[in-house]
Amino acid sequence: MDNSILIDVGNTAIKWLFKGEYSSVLISDFSLDLLPKSERMLISCVGDKSLLKGLDKAVFVQSPAQFGQFVSAYQTPQTLGVDRFLAMIASIDQYPNQTRLIIDAGSALTFDLVLADGRHQGGLIMPGLVILRHSFAQFSSESKQLILKETANNTQHAWEYGTSQMFMSVIEQQIQTHLSQYGDLQVILTGGDAKIIAYRLQCSVVIKPHLVLDGLALYAQA
Repeated sequence: MDNSILIDVGNTAIKWLFKGEYSSVLISDFSLDLLPKSERMLISCVGDKSLLKGLDKAVFVQSPAQFGQFVSAYQTPQTLGVDRFLAMIASIDQYPNQTRLIIDAGSALTFDLVLADGRHQGGLIMPGLVILRHSFAQFSSESKQLILKETANNTQHAWEYGTSQMFMSVIEQQIQTHLSQYGDLQVILTGGDAKIIAYRLQCSVVIKPHLVLDGLALYAQA
């Protein structure tokens, strides 16, 4: 790739790809000085654009109606989260001729179904685990553990186990629903909670931590 830096701005972290090397930093620790010098910047941003204020030659990507094989299911394609679009085109490139279920588990939990021919069937957006755990102030928990016990004998654990069960149940239900419809389904996990989810699933999945940046690289080449 040329002297371009590809940047993924999320709600929790900023990641970038430069000359084949992936880097990541929490938003709380980010400064523009951390970015390598580059002739061009291509950016996926679902977080705070002001973090990159002042950058020259920065191009913010928007979701199109079509890109290569990919065809968006959205009636207004540009309203599809650009991170979801980029993850989908990366999945098409990496898993050709397969139906794909892309699960992005970060601040939000998203699901997108893409058929083997590249047609997006739509998706779902839900609170991620951290957001879910803060959804009731009186039960709010900083725990990032995913413990699947059936019952608890104190309120803190009851909330943490309950949110764990809720979180994993919807993921398993989505996977099983699509598996029953598509025999060639490839389940792809990305996002900060991908590893802890994969560890607790019974079905075969792949973890792709840089899926959005991989999609951004494809977009840059085109």
